[in-house]
Amino acid sequence: MTRTFFIGIQILGFLIFSLGQKEEVKIKHNPPENMGSGEEAVVLVELDKSDVTGFAKYQITVDEGLVIEVVESAGASFTFNNGKAKFIWMALPANEEFSISYRIRTTGAAKGKKALDSRFSYIYENERKNHDVPTHYINVGTPQEIVAESIKESMEEKGMNKEAYALADRQIRPDGLNQWRVTVEIEKEGLSGFAKVEENLPEGYTAIDFKSSGAVFSSMDQVIKYIWYDIPENDVITISYKLLPVIAQNGEEPKIEGSFSYLEGEETMEIPISSGIEMMAEEKSKDTTGAEVTGDPIADIVEEMEEVIAEPMVVAVSTPPAKTKETDTPKPKEETVTASFNDSKSPTDANIIDVPQPESGVFYRVQIAAGKNNLQKSVFEKLYTFQEGYKLENHKGWFKYTTGYHQVYKSARDDRQRITGKYDKFQGPFVTAYNDGERISVQEALMITAQKWYP
Repeated sequence: MTRTFFIGIQILGFLIFSLGQKEEVKIKHNPPENMGSGEEAVVLVELDKSDVTGFAKYQITVDEGLVIEVVESAGASFTFNNGKAKFIWMALPANEEFSISYRIRTTGAAKGKKALDSRFSYIYENERKNHDVPTHYINVGTPQEIVAESIKESMEEKGMNKEAYALADRQIRPDGLNQWRVTVEIEKEGLSGFAKVEENLPEGYTAIDFKSSGAVFSSMDQVIKYIWYDIPENDVITISYKLLPVIAQNGEEPKIEGSFSYLEGEETMEIPISSGIEMMAEEKSKDTTGAEVTGDPIADIVEEMEEVIAEPMVVAVSTPPAKTKETDTPKPKEETVTASFNDSKSPTDANIIDVPQPESGVFYRVQIAAGKNNLQKSVFEKLYTFQEGYKLENHKGWFKYTTGYHQVYKSARDDRQRITGKYDKFQGPFVTAYNDGERISVQEALMITAQKWYP
């Protein structure tokens, strides 16, 4: 009984002691919400350390572009290096409440949303403890600069500087007896750094470089490579080489397989290089001028190419055009040209559907395919089993197929995800942006409309 009484007294005493203790540490600070580039502000930090004594450290960690200088240290030593400011006390001030202050300064290059983290570390009852202050964010720069930097950082976190994509097309033309000129054209967006074209040559041929576009050319064991350690910024890059026979050949066009690869974040991405089929003028019948085109000649070509078009990337199947006078078929311009209906009977216009009136302002679509040749509607639907409306653009020498009309980026993003999930033959649909009908980058469109980017 006596023992139980003493145990009860001890427990009661411990509870009374615990209830009498204050919270160990309280911290308040007042960093700014907004700052201009090159500006500075003084931050006051108020600490209530309760009965904590002895060694302690107050550390502030800031993003690149922010610099911290001491104003009042309350007896602590101060250092700032690699984005970390440290106030270190060998013995804390005797007063339970004291304050320190520091000056925070933005560098001229600082823009966007910058984080400021603070932590107070100390020894309490022979244990190391940390008191973390909630992360504070400082908006640096003008509203436009902050939005632009936020978009850029969000994309970089996902390994995307832009919505990266690449298309590669190969053309083979005779260039002498059993000699062939091979041209590979790469259209890209949002790619930088290392990239490579690799082509597997047929037996009996060797190759010499004609145009490298800054790449390093090599040829070994029937494989040629064009390697860029930092691929040019141009949207379209062309390389060219010549195939030379080393043994007797039968005059047939050589079969070449190849790929274009590049780095996206830490991943190596690889796409096949598609081969366009060209119908040479001398192979066309001389009496086809004005003749009515019957049947679907492309469907026959597609059936013969089943192995090729099994790869969802391949869209470069040529439409043999009916012969017309030069005045009936105007040449496409270099800038983006949106297709529209006309009275021409040319079969290459048969795939142009759902063409609305010219749009104004900023809007978004989803690009689903692209190639060097114009596919008829029936062929496109057969290749991709795609029954929804689409538009055709002639942009920088490529026929680009886009669908949808969205004034909000998130709506276009959602449509892209829907299409990707529903149609498995498209090679990575992505969002495109326009301003008064002119194609612009998604980042620029988001800046203009002050909309948020979504992965």
